[in-house]
Amino acid sequence: MGHIKKVLLILLIFTLLHGIIGCKQENNSIENTENLSSTSKEKEIQIVYDNEGEEAANEINEQKEEKPGGKGVNSLTGLWIDESIVSRRPVAVVINNIRKALPQSGISQAGVIYETLAEGEITRLIALFKDFNAKKIGPLRSARHYFIDFALNHDAVFVHHGVSPLAATAIKNLKPANLDSLSHLEKTLSWRDSTRRKQRGMFEHSLYTNTEKILKTWNTVGYRMNLKESYLPMFVFSEKDWTPIGSEAKKVTIHFSKVYVPEFYFDNETGLYLRNQFGKPHIDEYNGEQLSVKNIFILFTDIWTIKGDDAFRRDMNLITSGTGKYITNGRAIPITWSRKSNYSPYIFKDIDGNILEINKGKTWICIFPKNNKIEIR
Repeated sequence: MGHIKKVLLILLIFTLLHGIIGCKQENNSIENTENLSSTSKEKEIQIVYDNEGEEAANEINEQKEEKPGGKGVNSLTGLWIDESIVSRRPVAVVINNIRKALPQSGISQAGVIYETLAEGEITRLIALFKDFNAKKIGPLRSARHYFIDFALNHDAVFVHHGVSPLAATAIKNLKPANLDSLSHLEKTLSWRDSTRRKQRGMFEHSLYTNTEKILKTWNTVGYRMNLKESYLPMFVFSEKDWTPIGSEAKKVTIHFSKVYVPEFYFDNETGLYLRNQFGKPHIDEYNGEQLSVKNIFILFTDIWTIKGDDAFRRDMNLITSGTGKYITNGRAIPITWSRKSNYSPYIFKDIDGNILEINKGKTWICIFPKNNKIEIR
């Protein structure tokens, strides 16, 4: 019996030891499984994060165009220009736009052109240049007081030939960097085209300037060369070319008056709007090309004839807010605009109240009477 008890005791001890070892092996197996699972999850999360980071980086790289060496952004167009002139102030030139004065010269090099009513039925153009090298710009014409605001929008040097009474007062009060060729600056700043000058009735449409003369006169007068430190560009440019979700705008007809009804036609091949005027392509004599732009703004505001003005000159409300249209890539959308002072630029927003990002390229801005008609087809 003693022998049997010993055998049973040995068997019992063996069974207990086996159970303990089995439990340890099972626990070790569970711990290893948990550790493996945890490691796998960390790796999985890390892969997700890495992919997200890579996708974000790719998206940023796609949106941001790599800066070419020695280049910077033109504040008027959003396009690359020589870095040496990026900080230089633009130049705003008043251009004669009556039928007899055509063709104009040099304005195809402008980054931005404003068009609005002057007196009677006519419009004038205020062309803004930054990256330009034109041998002939014009014909030059006299200033109206609200033209100065278009120059101040961009901290530009204002070039013109003569002033209206209200423009003379505005120059005195607002003190823009002002180059008037109807002054002692005439020979330095401008010249008369001999061919036009000899033609009957063309003397007043024969005055021109160019890049060299503007820069030389500017330097002589001593106006500040660079944009002011507090300057904020009027336009916010989109990194990617985009097409608004709006109404189709293949042809835009703008009824400034019975006589002045310019048209813009969208060219699918170039993605630009080609301009017609007086029923014909609007041509730059300097290069023989039809004027074209990437963006069109139509800004509605109050415009009225000045009471008692013998030349039927106009005034308009520019320091206010209003509605308008932004047109690009064959589409038009409604926008809002606002301006707080003579020295602050327009702020453009979409209908949701977001700052409007516009496509890179040249822009035409129509300051337009609220009650007049535009056609967008």
